[in-house]
Amino acid sequence: MTTETRTAEAVPIATLATVNTRTWVDTTDDGAPIPCLMITYPAPRFEDADPAVVEATMRQVARSLGAVPAGDPVPNVGVRLTLCGGAALLWFPETLYALKVQHPRWVRALEQYGGALLAVGLDELSQVASVAEVDEYRQHSRETGRLHFALADLGRAVGGAS
Repeated sequence: MTTETRTAEAVPIATLATVNTRTWVDTTDDGAPIPCLMITYPAPRFEDADPAVVEATMRQVARSLGAVPAGDPVPNVGVRLTLCGGAALLWFPETLYALKVQHPRWVRALEQYGGALLAVGLDELSQVASVAEVDEYRQHSRETGRLHFALADLGRAVGGAS
């Protein structure tokens, strides 16, 4: 896995306040546990989302994190995660805010592993999607290049730091 330097792009707080996060613990090729965090655009409840707007929004999130399409070598984007109490914070470059993740099992795995695999989906996914629907979304998005990945380290990031 490679470390790449990319131009940081700020993500508006309104975007980060509305995205969905899903967590799970997977295993690496050598059998080590790796926490995974997927970020998706929520499907609106009463109207249709414009697919072009959804894609543009999520591409901005992916670029901000330095994530690349499935199939490309997954870059290590450095420290993007910190621990605060029983939660993890995912920091975005050029911003002073972070996404808060409060799933105890995932936070413990993050602390043990020292980093996480970040996945950014380019299509909307309902907040109430079942496990089977999420698995189908992940598989289809990976196969079609609509899921972007980056490895993020756990450390002492400062909000807005690259």
